[in-house]
Amino acid sequence: MKITSQRRIGFFEVNENLELRPRALVNFLQDAAILHSKKAGYETPALMEKQRAWILHRIAIVIDRMPVFGDELEIVTWHKGSRKLRSYRDFEIMHNGEKLVSATSLWLFIDTVRKKILRPPQDVAESYTVEPGDAIDVDIDRWRPENRFEPESTLLIPTRASDYDPLGHVNNALYLDYLETLTERVFEAPWRMHRIHIQYSREITKDVLSVKAGLKNQGDWYIFKINSDAGEHAVGKFQ
Repeated sequence: MKITSQRRIGFFEVNENLELRPRALVNFLQDAAILHSKKAGYETPALMEKQRAWILHRIAIVIDRMPVFGDELEIVTWHKGSRKLRSYRDFEIMHNGEKLVSATSLWLFIDTVRKKILRPPQDVAESYTVEPGDAIDVDIDRWRPENRFEPESTLLIPTRASDYDPLGHVNNALYLDYLETLTERVFEAPWRMHRIHIQYSREITKDVLSVKAGLKNQGDWYIFKINSDAGEHAVGKFQ
């Protein structure tokens, strides 16, 4: 089954150009996935009681037009099946019949206490159903992010109590907030992200007081990484 939800963009979800912030965009996608899980019988509170969670590991996003303040959005998501330890999900964001955003993603099912990746439950395909069709032409499995580079620009960013989600780590969407904070220091306004790929490598726990975001130009793309004394938390690229 494909799950569709509606969302109206509020004032506090946009930047000075009244365009949706990348952080809010990823939150919209995550909320759609949570809604699908609820309809499939995998409600977040019940999973937390069992010390289980779906964790976003990789996502690739194509933005044809960034949604703006007041847009009434239709967010569509579907489960594309699982292979071994990996599960796949795609998204589309529509406005008045126009497709604004497309995304493909890879998710892991984990034991939240032992921090161990588990095989997805056997009934996942039946509960979520498996829908054919790709939102974008990106093989999320084959993409390998570049992480061995010396950034041309870096920024040390303190973490805040509000960055942490109910699982006790920095929410995936906040990594885009850190990246936006860095890029605002580097690029002349106005600028917009059109494509972004990100891999979440290590959770940012509450004992991490700051992270360092860095980026480097690499042809048509900028490559970036977010790390701390605890290690590498995320790597990726954007246009």
